[in-house]
Amino acid sequence: MKKSRLLLAAAVGVLLSGCSGQKAAFSPSENCVYVAEDGSLSSALVEDTGGADVDEKDLKQYLEAAVIRFNQERGAKAEAENGSGTDRLPAALQSVTKDGDTLRVIFEYASLEDLVAFRQTEDNEDSSNSITSLEVLPVTEAAAAGWFDGTAIVKADKSAASADDVAKEQEGTAAVIEGGGTVMFSGEIVYMSEGTEAKDAYTAAVPADGRALVVFK
Repeated sequence: MKKSRLLLAAAVGVLLSGCSGQKAAFSPSENCVYVAEDGSLSSALVEDTGGADVDEKDLKQYLEAAVIRFNQERGAKAEAENGSGTDRLPAALQSVTKDGDTLRVIFEYASLEDLVAFRQTEDNEDSSNSITSLEVLPVTEAAAAGWFDGTAIVKADKSAASADDVAKEQEGTAAVIEGGGTVMFSGEIVYMSEGTEAKDAYTAAVPADGRALVVFK
C-alpha cells in the first residue's frame, strides 16, 4: 500500500455529546468539515480499517511530514501543530486516534483557501467535500447584510420559517456555504435554507449545487 493512498485505503475528526443547548465538540463519525462560532475551520477523515493493521504512531509521523511540507509550500513555518498564542498555520494536525477499527484524523486550517488547497494534495486526497466558499457572521450582521433576503428558510425540523424570523434572532451565527459536503457546526442548527438536510442537531448535508445557509447557536 502506498502511503500517499493511506487515507483512502485504510485510514481516515469525535462523537457528539448530544446534550441539548451545549456546544458540540468536534468528534464526527464520518468525513466532514467543522465550522466554529468564530469561523475557524477544521476537517475530519474517518474510516473503518476493516481490521487492517494500521500503526497510529507511524501514521501520525507521516501526516505531520505532509502538513509540514504543505505549510512550507504556503510560505509558513515548518511545523505541524498550532501553538498557543500564535497565528494559525495554513494546515495543522490536531489529532490522530484509533478506536477499535475506526481511525480518525482531525486537521485545522487558517482559512477556507487553505482547506481547499490541502484537500487537493496527494497526501490528503479527501474527496468527501467540494466546498468552494464559506462565510460566517453573527446572525445580526448577516441579516443586516441581506443574507436571508429572497432565501427560502425552514427550521431545523423542516417546518416553515421566514427571513423575518431569522432576522429577529439576537444570538447565533450564520454560515453561507457553496459546494457540497457534510458540515458540522459548533452549535445546534436553528434555521437552514431549503434543500439543506439536517443529519442531526449539529450536522448538515450541503447540496453540491447552489448556496446553503445555516443558522446555529
